[in-house]
Amino acid sequence: MTKKPTNHLAKAATSLFGSVLVTLTLASCTTAGEDRHDDRHRCSHDRHYDDCMYMQQHRRDREQLINQERALINAEQARENLRMLREIRRKREEHH
Repeated sequence: MTKKPTNHLAKAATSLFGSVLVTLTLASCTTAGEDRHDDRHRCSHDRHYDDCMYMQQHRRDREQLINQERALINAEQARENLRMLREIRRKREEHH
């Protein structure tokens, strides 16, 4: 039984992707209480308080969507990188 060589580059790419994903997720996390407090403070002197609060929620929702899209793009790129690494390995093994 032959032992399959480990691919350190693939492991490093996977590890890096995981770290980036966790960092993005944690960076975008705040508690609902913190958000409401910040919104109230931001909107407290606005004549159109309800509109201001709505815009704050809209901004936060948009930021969350953008962060999720970035995470999806990063995941797709990581999958493509792993696919390419496997293809390179396969071609290298065919030539030996």
